[in-house]
Amino acid sequence: MKYVVAYDGSEYSKKAILFLPKILKKEDEVYLVTVVKEPPRSPEQKIIEERSKAEEAQKEVMKELSDFKVKADILESLDVPDAIIEYCSKIGCDIIVTASRGLTGLKRIVLGSVSQAILNKSHVPVLVIK
Repeated sequence: MKYVVAYDGSEYSKKAILFLPKILKKEDEVYLVTVVKEPPRSPEQKIIEERSKAEEAQKEVMKELSDFKVKADILESLDVPDAIIEYCSKIGCDIIVTASRGLTGLKRIVLGSVSQAILNKSHVPVLVIK
């Protein structure tokens, strides 16, 4: 199976990473995806800084999943859920794994939820780790 794992470096997404070895098989493929939300600016240094932070965060995760086939990608987009879903379609993934902060009520409405948007838009199963 091909797993696309949305990873943003947060404690919540780290929980999802720590959960993965419980469900992965050796032959599974993991695509670790971090979306850099910062829009292109001039000078482009801001993007490079954000990208480098994403690369560092991904390196830590690669160590946790060293027993599995893992490919890491960094996407640049203002719309995180759409970028992840588009990436999933591009590689033909079987499942998306994401984390949720578990916001409820007004906070959820005001702040929105990446995991909720992925759930609503995805054409493949989505595993949300809380």
